[in-house]
Amino acid sequence: MARVSFKVAPGVRISASSRGVRTSIGNSKGRVSYGGGRTYASAKIAGVRVSGSSSSRSNSPRSNEGTQAARRPTLAQLERAERAAAQDAAIDELRRLEKSLVTLHHETFPSAMLHEVHVPVPVDQTAIRDNLKKSLLSTVGWFKFSQRRAANARAAEMAVEEAERLDAENMDLYHRYCEDARQSWDRLLNHDTETVIEALEAAYADNASEATCVDAGIEGGVRYATVVVVFGAVDSIPERTPTVTPAGKPTTKKRNKSDRNALYVAALGSTVLATVREGFAVAPSVDEFRIVVLRKDLNAATPSDFVAPIYAATFPRSVAEGLEWQKTDPTAALLTGQDAQFKRKGAAGDVVAIDLIEHRGLVELVETFRPLVLS
Repeated sequence: MARVSFKVAPGVRISASSRGVRTSIGNSKGRVSYGGGRTYASAKIAGVRVSGSSSSRSNSPRSNEGTQAARRPTLAQLERAERAAAQDAAIDELRRLEKSLVTLHHETFPSAMLHEVHVPVPVDQTAIRDNLKKSLLSTVGWFKFSQRRAANARAAEMAVEEAERLDAENMDLYHRYCEDARQSWDRLLNHDTETVIEALEAAYADNASEATCVDAGIEGGVRYATVVVVFGAVDSIPERTPTVTPAGKPTTKKRNKSDRNALYVAALGSTVLATVREGFAVAPSVDEFRIVVLRKDLNAATPSDFVAPIYAATFPRSVAEGLEWQKTDPTAALLTGQDAQFKRKGAAGDVVAIDLIEHRGLVELVETFRPLVLS
């Protein structure tokens, strides 16, 4: 609409436009105008006019800037968000580690096979010739063309001879390595004690829980290998477990003693199964594994209990091959081993050491390993 203005009283004027209705009070020396959520004042001082305005409209540019500033995250908000993200990440990592403890036996291990020796690549005659040329030409002047041609020809002949000699040596080594690999494979298949132990030691070198093959042999026509596993105490199980709040936010809660023991036993079972599974994969001659688990607990009541046997069993290959590894309950699987020695007590299911008086065969093994484990 067009702007309309009219005087209603001396010094008072009202104007209306598409922007709204405004009232102006004053004269040429000083005037105040207000309306539409905005107040404007002007005055003439010493011949100079000064003015200013203010706004109470929520949609004014100044009001918008203030709203945007209020929405900007503060350092404190960023810090809280970072802590929350770090906590969520830590809880996820805790959950992942707990799962890995009880699924070690899910891993597949490559079966042993005859070591492949790669055929050597023929040596580079060009490199040999260039080195020979450099050597022969170093004592020949630049302008002795006939001597330089002769040196180049000689270098080419010598390069052929040297390459043939090196290729022959490499092929000799290749055939020797092939024979060594074949003999080593035959020894492994024939259950040679030293070869079997070496193969198992190499396989167990990167295990989370220390494992070592202490014996291999044949007893009653059965080819066996004895493996000792060193396992931690129940104190190594975290006191808190991942969970979620009623609102679905990740958090942790304190684990009771029964739950702590349950996770400990499941981790023990998974470790035993993984040891057996890997052992059968790398030692094809072994018919059964005899597993002994020693618990290392420096917080035990007496020094004699710092290293104590908590599990012993025999796993025939037929039993291992019949397991569905992805579906096998590691806790229940501890008792699938033949002559399994494993004891828990109390309502919380504490794992207790095997009584050496009842199992004299373990005494020598424990006494041998105790100083090694404690060292």
